[in-house]
Amino acid sequence: MHIQTDFPLIFDEQSYIDFHGEGFARLLDRPGVRSQFEQAMAEAPEIVAPAACWDSFPVRRFLHSQVELEGRVRLGGGPLVEVMGGAEQVILAVCTVGSKADERIKALQADGQRFTMLVLEELAIWAVDQVRQQLCRKFETEQQERGWHSSTVLSPGESEWSVSDQEQIFKLLDASQIGVRLSPGMVMYPLKSISMAVGIGPQPMGIPGMTHCDYCSMKERCKYAQLGEDNPLHAVAL
Repeated sequence: MHIQTDFPLIFDEQSYIDFHGEGFARLLDRPGVRSQFEQAMAEAPEIVAPAACWDSFPVRRFLHSQVELEGRVRLGGGPLVEVMGGAEQVILAVCTVGSKADERIKALQADGQRFTMLVLEELAIWAVDQVRQQLCRKFETEQQERGWHSSTVLSPGESEWSVSDQEQIFKLLDASQIGVRLSPGMVMYPLKSISMAVGIGPQPMGIPGMTHCDYCSMKERCKYAQLGEDNPLHAVAL
C-alpha cells in the first residue's frame, strides 16, 4: 500500500468570494463578518493534514454490474462496470485532511460561531477534493507513462454505486495508517475523507470525456458541477 502526505493545498480568498457572488461580497463589507471570514481563511491551512493511501488490485473478471478482484472480492452496482469495464487492475484509494478540521468545526458550532463554521467547513471540503484531484492526476500521469489508460474516477455513494462497498474498500486498504476509519453505518471518520476507485489498463475504458460528475445522482441540481473539475471551488459540491 502506498501513502502520501505532501499535497500542496491552496485556499484562494478571491476565488471563494467570486464564486459566492455579489451578495456574499456585500456581506463581507460588514466588519464583523469580514473578521470572521478572515479568521476562517487563516485557520484553514492550520487545521488540515492531507493524506492519502492507495493500492492497485488485479481484476479477475467482470460479472454483469460487478467487478471481481483477485481474492474474489466484488465491487459494483451502478455505473462501475460501464466506467471500468475492460480494466486489468482497479486502483482503490482513500483521501483525508485529518481529524483536526472536524474537531474545529464542531467546536465553532458549539460556540455559536455559525458563519465561521460554515466557511471553514467549505474550505475543509475544498482541501480534501484538492487531495483527490492531485491523486487522480498522479494516477493518470503514471498510466500514460506506461502506455496505459485510466477510467473515470468513481466514489461509493456519489453515484448509484452503493456506499455499502466502502466496507470492501476498507478491507483491502488499511486506511487506519492515515487515520481514517469506517463506522458500521459506512461513514468515514474523519468526515472530510473520500474513498474512490479508478480502472487502469492497456485499452480505453468507459465513455471518453465523462467525469465523475456525469455519474453523480445530484448532477441535475448541482450548481457546482457546472464549474468543471479544474475550478478551485468545484470541491464544495461534495
